Amino acid sequence: MRTFGLILLAFVAGVAVLVAVLSWQGRAAREYGREAVRAAAQAGPLTAERPCAAVLGREPPATVQGCVVGPVEGQARATLTLEGGRVFQVAP
Repeated sequence: MRTFGLILLAFVAGVAVLVAVLSWQGRAAREYGREAVRAAAQAGPLTAERPCAAVLGREPPATVQGCVVGPVEGQARATLTLEGGRVFQVAP
């Protein structure tokens, strides 16, 4: 019975670590997108899509495969593509 309990505890701990890592990576990517939107808004009116790296002058976090800032429905928004095909749209 003790072995089963240890295996169950290890499984639950592994799932918790996986959820924490994915949450942290998503938060870093969204914060990068918010910074890009703020920087683009300060630079003036946004009429076309621009890469976030060009707006901020630095590369995105490792989990971000692509990031563009552009006008969506009259507002500046960053569209981030993450590993695994996840896509976020971030507003300021």
